Amino acid sequence: MSVALSSATAAPASATPRVTYPVDEKRRKLRIAIVTENFLPKVDGVTRTLARLLEHLNAEGHEAIVCGPETGMTSYAGHPVVGTFGLPLVVYPGLKLNFLRPRFIRRLQQFKPDVVHFVDPIFLGAQMLPMVQKWLPLVPCVSSYHTNLPTYATLFGMPWLEATMWRLTRSLHDRCEMVFCPSESTRRMLRSKGFSNVEIWSRGVDTEIFTPAARDDNLRASWGCTPKPASLTAPLTPSVSGSAIAGSSADEAAFFQLASKLGLNLRGSPKRRTSAGSPYDDSFIRTPPSGPSLTGSPEMSPPPSYDSLSSIPDLDGAAFALPPPAMPTNTFHALHASSSSEAAPAPPAPESKTVILYVGRISWEKNLRLLIEAFRMLPAAVRENAKLVFVGDGPARGDLTRLCARHKLDATFMGHQKGKRLAAMYASSSIFAFPSFTETFGQVVLEALASGLPVVGLHAEGTSDLVSHGRTGLLLDVNAAAKSVAAPPSSKAEVEASGSRAPLSPRLVALRNSESSSPKSAADFASAASQAAAKLRPAYERSPSSSASRSNAPTSGLPTPIPSVGDFAAAMTPSSAAFGACARSYSMLLERLVRDRALRAAMGQRAQVGASRRTWWDAMDAVVRGYEEVVEKAGIHNLSDDELEALRARQRKKAPLTGPIVKALIVLYLALFCMLWSRFLSS
Repeated sequence: MSVALSSATAAPASATPRVTYPVDEKRRKLRIAIVTENFLPKVDGVTRTLARLLEHLNAEGHEAIVCGPETGMTSYAGHPVVGTFGLPLVVYPGLKLNFLRPRFIRRLQQFKPDVVHFVDPIFLGAQMLPMVQKWLPLVPCVSSYHTNLPTYATLFGMPWLEATMWRLTRSLHDRCEMVFCPSESTRRMLRSKGFSNVEIWSRGVDTEIFTPAARDDNLRASWGCTPKPASLTAPLTPSVSGSAIAGSSADEAAFFQLASKLGLNLRGSPKRRTSAGSPYDDSFIRTPPSGPSLTGSPEMSPPPSYDSLSSIPDLDGAAFALPPPAMPTNTFHALHASSSSEAAPAPPAPESKTVILYVGRISWEKNLRLLIEAFRMLPAAVRENAKLVFVGDGPARGDLTRLCARHKLDATFMGHQKGKRLAAMYASSSIFAFPSFTETFGQVVLEALASGLPVVGLHAEGTSDLVSHGRTGLLLDVNAAAKSVAAPPSSKAEVEASGSRAPLSPRLVALRNSESSSPKSAADFASAASQAAAKLRPAYERSPSSSASRSNAPTSGLPTPIPSVGDFAAAMTPSSAAFGACARSYSMLLERLVRDRALRAAMGQRAQVGASRRTWWDAMDAVVRGYEEVVEKAGIHNLSDDELEALRARQRKKAPLTGPIVKALIVLYLALFCMLWSRFLSS
């Protein structure tokens, strides 16, 4: 080995070439300037991701400076924050139109960045981009696309503005060396719009916080949901890789063996076989009884279950007599009668409910009306056993609260939550419902998956990159569901009960109207619901294909194309027949998971395993590698500490954009803007 690795010894030509080991070189420390339209303390997906990035840069030894709206913060994660004033948007007061200030350019020149990162450039970015390229011509620029702002024009009733916004957004991003987006579906969409040089900047999840172990039964009790009984908290062993929901053969064999020893004859006992295929001969593990047979002894047979201790009968035989009570029965009844002669019996404990959780901004562009209508369409027996929990805040919270109260829906609004409190709400729920179609990634979806929740969402950008249909959740193809509106409604009563003109098959109408809890009725409905849900599955799941073809199936989303924003907007109009069909299909997906706990458990286990592979360090380091790539391509080398301090001293003496002429122009610009704004408000 020493001969092979020695550089002084010549190896023959036929010998194995010498192995060279990569040198663990120290990565260069970067200075990054970040220009953002939005920042903390406003909490949304963009600001949370930006906060994670700043924390990662600080941990890795990089320097950063943030230029954004004025929020009262002067630093974050050890990085300075420079703010500017802005005017709130009329249609969305939570967002502002931020204006460029000369101090931004002065601070950037003093900071001497290696790269400038524009986060969702629209208004402030449109002002800053030409100024940065004017005063810092050698510094490369990158951008990141987080929000489908052009699609909001269609959602707010201005579809004629969408094309113009796409052209503006594309022109801003094209002036940058690299464009980051959070998901593969978003990259496909951007490329179809003419964007170039688009790279993936994914997201991660903190699995130490978002985990099923964060479940809080006290929180469930505050929601009116009792803790799960012992029969439901027993761990399941579903197959994580396959679609079958079944326990392991060893556990099943042990269960039936114990039942046979107790004298119970259970139906459906598996035919246990040895590895050679012959029936099991388990006599070697059975202890021969030394006395009378246990199965023939009525004293040792298991008693039936009882609801209370008072209904347990005494055992036969003096040897098995129960010990005397601490207080005689007559005395107890006399004391109880004297304390409360008209006391009502204690109400039975309510059954554990299935909690359907939504986390995100409470605004109508999140398509929350679909979730409300789908919850209304659940059968009465299913709806009484389910509860809606909304976590978040936004402009539509008041309207949504009144809507749930008007329809008498069991819904609770928890407001904005974060950290371990938010993780407890994920883990204490059963299903995560996310009907939004305007996401570029969907951070809350990833957090729900890490918490072991199956997701019921739409086949849309962002969500389809995280949810595997049939494995970690269920996705609704809006275009496929909207095609079912051709048939007439089943009955007038059904239409009035659902608030929709979408049809139901006569079989499902009869089963839902019966509301029977008998095993036969439940089995019939489960079969019908499975058949209806199978029609919404992709073709590769419906067709009996070979294992080779199934291995080529997509790992996430549906194989069908994602509907366009126009298709979503048309299908999600509450007054349209397509909306009723989509709400009914979404309701069936919810009902399928509410009824089938084993399926929820299997999906939750797969979801947790898949989400655990997405770490925040890998996600944030992806954008740092992008920084390194554009800096290396630009050929910029860092200054030494002494050179940087000398440069900053010169910049302080003579900073650009601070003369009297420039100040006068800025005052004139603000006066003109205020005059135009006042005319706009008066009109």
